[in-house]
Amino acid sequence: MAEENGGGATATTTGNNEVEDAGAGTIKIKVTYGSNNFDVFIPPQSTFADLKKVIAKATGLEPEVQNLLFRGKGKDDHESLHMAGVKDNAKVIVMENSPSKDEDLAKVEEVKENVEEISRGVDAVASLEAVVGSGTQVSDKDFLFLTEMLMRQLLKLDGIDAEGEGRIQRKSEVRRVQGLVEKLDNLKARNSNPSTDVPETASGEASMESSTKVTEKWEVFE
Repeated sequence: MAEENGGGATATTTGNNEVEDAGAGTIKIKVTYGSNNFDVFIPPQSTFADLKKVIAKATGLEPEVQNLLFRGKGKDDHESLHMAGVKDNAKVIVMENSPSKDEDLAKVEEVKENVEEISRGVDAVASLEAVVGSGTQVSDKDFLFLTEMLMRQLLKLDGIDAEGEGRIQRKSEVRRVQGLVEKLDNLKARNSNPSTDVPETASGEASMESSTKVTEKWEVFE
């Protein structure tokens, strides 16, 4: 089947992974991609970007992830095949670029920093555990506010498609956020069932104090 890209390079792919000549005025390039070897035909005035498009037709490997090596050197997309010395029967090796992990790691680190800030907020709420256990009630909206913030962090982590070390860090942070959410849920449940043997006056005073502390801690997140 003949296919033509925007640069005018035409290739015909056969069932045996060879690309046959589709017209005159082209040169044959022997391409190696992993364990696959095949030929493509392309006008010599084409660029390496054009060659990538032809190779993409034959392999399904998108041009942006291709790294073409000619005579052992990587070639720039805008470089002309002719000027680079690519002639008939020249050999080109296709390497698949590994996804850059730097950006993923940076994103994970950014979310990790956010979780550290929220963790301090959760610690502030956890510090009220003794008061809640004594029968003092804290407004449910306080717990809901912080829980929603943690869930947003979880969504950010879910949107990171990392590999290797980045994937490990992502899983670690997901477990961390889930643990913080569970901690808040448990504290909220205890808050909803205060002890009945606590004097009303002491409970009221502690409630006012705890509400003030929570508000002060959450101001940094607004």
